[in-house]
Amino acid sequence: MVNSSLRVAAGIGALSGGLLHLTATPQAPESGLSLTPAEIEIYKNAKTLIDWPPRQIQHCPYLRKLKSAASQDQLPMILERVGKAVTDQFHDFPKVACDEEISETHPVQSVELMGGTPMSRASEVTVARKLRYIVIPWPEGDLPAFEEYRTDLNGKPLDASSLSDLTMISAKYASTYMYFSPADQHDNRYCYFGTQTLRDRTCHVVGFAQAPERARRIDRFHASGVTFGFLSQGLAWIDCESFQILRVTSWLLASRKDIGVTAQTSTVDFYSVRLSGSERDLWLPRDVTVLLDFLGTKVRNTHRYSHYMLFRVEVKPGT
Repeated sequence: MVNSSLRVAAGIGALSGGLLHLTATPQAPESGLSLTPAEIEIYKNAKTLIDWPPRQIQHCPYLRKLKSAASQDQLPMILERVGKAVTDQFHDFPKVACDEEISETHPVQSVELMGGTPMSRASEVTVARKLRYIVIPWPEGDLPAFEEYRTDLNGKPLDASSLSDLTMISAKYASTYMYFSPADQHDNRYCYFGTQTLRDRTCHVVGFAQAPERARRIDRFHASGVTFGFLSQGLAWIDCESFQILRVTSWLLASRKDIGVTAQTSTVDFYSVRLSGSERDLWLPRDVTVLLDFLGTKVRNTHRYSHYMLFRVEVKPGT
């Protein structure tokens, strides 16, 4: 995740037409979050993929059939080209909306009587939701950002109880490619791993790791009313011809056992989308998978995005 908001619950219609309206006032992105000195120390001591030896690269499940790079000579060119692609994507980015289908799988404990004796039994339950997802660009500030939020299928903003059936609530997927914005490149470390085929496209595979003492784009993790800061590392698959980012897989820069988060991984797949009424193609998330291990409980969320269209906010007089 990047500039994301991930919430964990305490205890562990297709769009119609070509333009979606919502009577509401979108909120600006959350104010900057700073890491505590203790968090910085945790991340400073982390071993990242930037320093992986060849053997560890070969055994990475994400890098099967990788054609390894002989050197880092191409890295400056790749970062320059992908940085320009990110800038061009963000420039004049319209407000967009889409359908979102969420499927969450998490464990549950039940008690059954076995021969008159209560026995605990572990199983899994899957919860499915259909919502509307909104993406609004906010170019102000040192770092380009998106505000991303959800409504119900009628465009009504969600209240605190609206998603109470979900254990994990995460967002900010359209923002994931911002790890490679020119502004963010000053805050991160990068490594060129080589080339790999993804969706029949030859891609540069570039690893990134946020630098704890420089990072400004900090993930938020909310649990039981408390907010913590996360930093990330991961891999990006960058089309060798267009330098558009096709996929980003990211995980924690360091596990946060101090707050019960052993692991968190997300994979965001981007596809080219032509919005109705627009002549521009945008690269937007279509498929997202998020895995979280929190206090020994493993939660898996999958998100599917479809029917992207232009979005317009209408503000009633007096609001």
